[in-house]
Amino acid sequence: MKTIVKSLSFVILAGGLAGCNGVNESQDKYDNDTRPIGYYSNEEDNRGDLDRGIGFISDMADRDTKDHTSTYHEDYDGALAERIAEKVNNIRGVDDAHVILEDNNVIVGIDTDGKKKEELTDKIRETTAKMVPDREVKVVSDQRMVDRIQNVDNDLRDGRAYTEVETDVRGIMNDIVDAGSDLGNAIKRPFENNR
Repeated sequence: MKTIVKSLSFVILAGGLAGCNGVNESQDKYDNDTRPIGYYSNEEDNRGDLDRGIGFISDMADRDTKDHTSTYHEDYDGALAERIAEKVNNIRGVDDAHVILEDNNVIVGIDTDGKKKEELTDKIRETTAKMVPDREVKVVSDQRMVDRIQNVDNDLRDGRAYTEVETDVRGIMNDIVDAGSDLGNAIKRPFENNR
């Protein structure tokens, strides 16, 4: 009986291994039976060519402004916003800065590690005020507010008209003014004015 069980086990094992012996078509690395499928468009959008690559996924997903040239809308002073952001980014302690120009105000949102925020905020305010002495400078380091400022800044960098984001900017300004020096209040209603 043991001989029969051993023989039967050997036959089953050998049959299983023999079935794996041939070259499977899926293992052939030179097989080129697939055809690329994609939905492409050479239609330009209202923001111009942003060097986003080819294909609709690239167009939708590429929101990183560091890999292409910013194309601000012609009615927005994007060059000034970029100069201010570049100057603020060069200040020690600032990880990333985003700038929005709104009427006579300059809103600067900064990412920082949190050490000496008050001193850093004062230095940023002074530096920015030297660049635009005729405008009031608001510096924000609260992460939720900075995220909102960054979203609007990215939209402006991607060529959206200021009128398209004006409601968001007004909401941010209202929250900054309402919060005064305590920006903790500003995060209580982050989307109330952004409709």
